[in-house]
Amino acid sequence: MRCSAVSLGSGTIINAIATGFGSAFGVDLKIKADVELVDNGKKIINGISIDNPTLKPSLVERCVKNVLNYFEVDYSAKISTNGDIPIKSGLSSSSAASNAAVLATIGALGEKVDSDLVLDLAIKSSFEEKLTVTGAYDDATASYFGGITVCNNMERKILKKDEFKEDIKVIVLMPEFEKNVDVNRMKLIKDYVDMAFEKCIAGDYYKALFLNGLLYSSALNFPSNISVDALEAGAITAGLSGTGPSYVALCYSEDEKNVENALKKYGNTVITKPSTNGARILY
Repeated sequence: MRCSAVSLGSGTIINAIATGFGSAFGVDLKIKADVELVDNGKKIINGISIDNPTLKPSLVERCVKNVLNYFEVDYSAKISTNGDIPIKSGLSSSSAASNAAVLATIGALGEKVDSDLVLDLAIKSSFEEKLTVTGAYDDATASYFGGITVCNNMERKILKKDEFKEDIKVIVLMPEFEKNVDVNRMKLIKDYVDMAFEKCIAGDYYKALFLNGLLYSSALNFPSNISVDALEAGAITAGLSGTGPSYVALCYSEDEKNVENALKKYGNTVITKPSTNGARILY
């Protein structure tokens, strides 16, 4: 009983930590999970990250365990993951890994795939591993469905699905800044994040992303000038992704090199694009 599945990374439009309402968009970076089940009644689950062997596999192992418990089977399992989403970068690597792990396990069982169940078990696993503050429903849904999702994270509801109407590039900056998840400071900017969310729900995603980035970078002591540097180089918008340290900049193809050059003085960059091709079983 084997199955492989993939799920996307995502970039932030509105970080939900301050208000409980958030928005994200799928990007063409992925994590693949390969699951093999053995019907031996032992419930032994072993995981490994192929591209990052030192990474503890506790999240994906938890995902497999939760799926097997849900379907009330006592199988053992092996799970391996591999992908191109940088870990702990603010690009939803945890959401992608948990979505892919849950989806591949359900596929290996031969059970019908139910999107709500996949997301619920993936988020449950992230909570149990203490990897999320809000449940990251916005990140999880953008990772799973692709495109743009606007969400009430507290109630796990998608308020709106959309996609970027233009052919744009996504430039991801990964600076060597120390990660900072100061929830108390993020809560202080709640009223101002609400204003950015109003832009988002109205479909003005570029302004929402930029305002959100300025607010959260200020709260978390990341440089806000990076986003302005990207605009100066021709980006449509730019801002902190998640709680950082990564930034995302959106631009047209003709401005790609200028924007990348403006950002790469701060760290490594990856050029990708928005994706509407969400999570799926490969085989």
